[in-house]
Amino acid sequence: MIVLAVLMQALGKVAYGTWLVAVPSNLFVFLSFALTAAFFLVMSRRGIGEHAWGPLLLLNAATALTFITFFYALKLIEPAIVGAVEIGIGPVIVVLIALATTGERPSRLRVIVCLGILVGCAVLALAALQGSGFASFGPQAWIGLGASVAAGIGAVLITMSSRALLNRGWRFGAVLAHRFYVILPVSLVLTLGSGGEPIEWTGGLAATLLVVSVIGVLAPLYLLQVGIGRCDAYTVMVTMAALPVLTFVIEGFSPAYVWSGLTALGVAIVSGFLLLDVATKPR
Repeated sequence: MIVLAVLMQALGKVAYGTWLVAVPSNLFVFLSFALTAAFFLVMSRRGIGEHAWGPLLLLNAATALTFITFFYALKLIEPAIVGAVEIGIGPVIVVLIALATTGERPSRLRVIVCLGILVGCAVLALAALQGSGFASFGPQAWIGLGASVAAGIGAVLITMSSRALLNRGWRFGAVLAHRFYVILPVSLVLTLGSGGEPIEWTGGLAATLLVVSVIGVLAPLYLLQVGIGRCDAYTVMVTMAALPVLTFVIEGFSPAYVWSGLTALGVAIVSGFLLLDVATKPR
C-alpha cells in the first residue's frame, strides 16, 4: 500500500506539471481537495475522539499551507526538486522545533544528517536557479524553492497535529476527513482573486484534471492511511525517503523536463541522508 501510494504521488506530481499547465494551482487545489474531502467524509463518518480544537485547527491550517504552497511550487520548478526539498527539510524543522520548545539538543548523527540534507537542498537550489530543464530562473525559482520549504514546514506540522489527535482517540479516517476546512475556502478565495487568463475548458482537460486529482491527491492519501495501519513505521519512512528519486525517474518520461545532473546529484544527496536518518533510528 505504501509503495503504491508513493508511486502514485510521484506520478501525480509529474502529471500535474506536464498536462495541467493551463490550470492555476489554487483552482486545482480547490477542485481536487473538494473531491477528496467529500470522499473521506463519506468513508469516515465515525472515529472522532475527544474534542481537541488546538490540534484540529493546526491540522487544518497546516494542510492548507502544505498543499497550496506545494502545488504552487510545481508551477515554478521541477517536481523532483519540490519533493526533495519538501521531504528533506522535515528532519531539520523537527530538530529546530524540539530545540525551541523543549531545549532538546540533537545527537551528533542527527546534526550530520541535517547538514547533509541542507547541502543537498543547496545543490537543488542551484539546479532550480539554472532552470534545470524547466522555465523558471532567478526570482521565480527562488519563489518556488521558498514555497517548497513552506510545504515542508506544513508537512511537519501536519504530522505533529495528526499525532496529537490520534493520541486523543481519533481514528486515521476521521483525521483525514476533518482536515480540509481551511484549505477549501482559502484556495477558493485565492482562485477568485488571482484574475489571470480564462481557462479554455475542454472535455480532455476536465478529464485530465479529474484523473490527476485522483492519482495525485485522493488515492495516495487513502493508501497512506491504510498502509500506515498495516506497515511498521520503518517501512513507511524508508519508502517515503525514496519518493524524490522515484519522482526524478518518472520525470524522464515527461516531455516537459530534461535531464539535469545537478538535480540528480541533489536528489541523491537528500535521499541518501534521509535513508541514513531512517536506518539509524531504533526499530
